[in-house]
Amino acid sequence: MPKVLILGATGYVGRQIANLLVQSGQHTVYGVTRTPAKAKQLAKEEIIPIVCPDPVNQPGPYLDIIRSKHVDVVVDVAGAYAGSYRFLADVVSVNKERMAASNARGVQTSKLGYIYCSGTWVHGSSNEPVNDLDIVGDGAGTLPEELVAWRVGVEKAVLQASDVLDIMILRPALIYGRESTIWTPFITPVLEAAKTGAQNVEIPLDAQSRPGLIHVDDVAKAFVRAIEKVHLFPGTGVYPVFDLVTSQESMRDIFNALSSTWGFKGGVELKGHGGDLFSKAMCTNFRGSSARAKQLLDWQPTRLNGFVQDMDIYAAAFVAEHIE
Repeated sequence: MPKVLILGATGYVGRQIANLLVQSGQHTVYGVTRTPAKAKQLAKEEIIPIVCPDPVNQPGPYLDIIRSKHVDVVVDVAGAYAGSYRFLADVVSVNKERMAASNARGVQTSKLGYIYCSGTWVHGSSNEPVNDLDIVGDGAGTLPEELVAWRVGVEKAVLQASDVLDIMILRPALIYGRESTIWTPFITPVLEAAKTGAQNVEIPLDAQSRPGLIHVDDVAKAFVRAIEKVHLFPGTGVYPVFDLVTSQESMRDIFNALSSTWGFKGGVELKGHGGDLFSKAMCTNFRGSSARAKQLLDWQPTRLNGFVQDMDIYAAAFVAEHIE
């Protein structure tokens, strides 16, 4: 079976990818984690844990697994900022070792696959339609959100590594569903206000913003399809970068739905991001398309009702995860 190693396997997205791969019965899955406690959780899910307390600066434990188990694909969903450069450089180095050893024996071997998780915020904020063939960074119509501007450089480095690795880049839009991790600092105050009967609550988001959205399950499905396809695209001329989005919804509608679901009778003031980089990124308008991911990866998202329409389900999941 293909062997997949996931950097960030215990995170919001990584855990979903790992579980889908295991459930398929078609992959051996290794998950990198920093602690024995999280390693135990991975083992319960039939994911082979690799304890690596500092994967950026001391990557030996997981690199040894890539070497000794002849891992086929490495997936970086760790969100490690500049650490992503180190992950990439280390995997490139291991694959060069592998290729050199194969050449010395006079045999041919496949490249390591490498899939990097970026995000649609690299497109910046715009109400104009965009897709994954549009350039990002310098020369683009809109600049990337400052919070994630560094990702443009990582994307370039991944693309430049295509002579050594079989590479792919996936860019999920703003993710929701299950624990809705990224939404926590914005959703929790509404829940607390509903519980205490507060009159008003202020949230540092822009009421007029219309972010692109995607359910975490559909993100995980796209990564599984990418893992299955990453070795097929090299040499075909396919640009291996794919935006992932299934809806564009109003921030005002999202918080109205939350208030209604939790029975909050007070007012929710979306007061604007106030210059905070995280809040500003959350307000990124994204009118994107995932047509290429559907056509070329054979990705078929299924959580298509959107955030607002099924808010009762997502609000209940959030409470179950975050409130004791």
